[in-house]
Amino acid sequence: MQPKFVHLPEMKMVGLGTNFISIQSPDKNNMKKIPQLWGQFMSQISRIPNRAGHACYGLVEGLPESESKSHPDELFYIACAEVTQIDSIPPGMIQRVVPAGRYAAFTHKGKLDGLEQTMIYIYRTWLPKSGVQLRKAPHLELYDQRFVPGSDQSEFDILLPVP
Repeated sequence: MQPKFVHLPEMKMVGLGTNFISIQSPDKNNMKKIPQLWGQFMSQISRIPNRAGHACYGLVEGLPESESKSHPDELFYIACAEVTQIDSIPPGMIQRVVPAGRYAAFTHKGKLDGLEQTMIYIYRTWLPKSGVQLRKAPHLELYDQRFVPGSDQSEFDILLPVP
């Protein structure tokens, strides 16, 4: 699995977020917390004004330094949609602006139960061997028309910010 390198423009996102413990941790809770978050988000997506297209994104970022972690591998995940402008955010939702930049794009193929192996390959095999240093920006998951939950034919992209 080799990445394609793509340049993404600045994107404005609106969605719902939750803390979670990374898929790479023995204490991982991502497969419990993130699907629940997506369920909540998809039931409220119609409330988001100014949507840009039909794709959805998973945005992963570190916790702010001002926030204490309950676990060393704790991160923050936002299930979100791109918007053309952020002029009103539905109550309970949050916004982020993802800076423009270059990304290494990997495609996960198949059901979500194989996602752990894809992530392990990306972060424990490809990244250390590539010599690439990640730049400070969110990691993204792009869920477009190729994503079909529960299907062996499903695909979505995992995008790592690179220089």
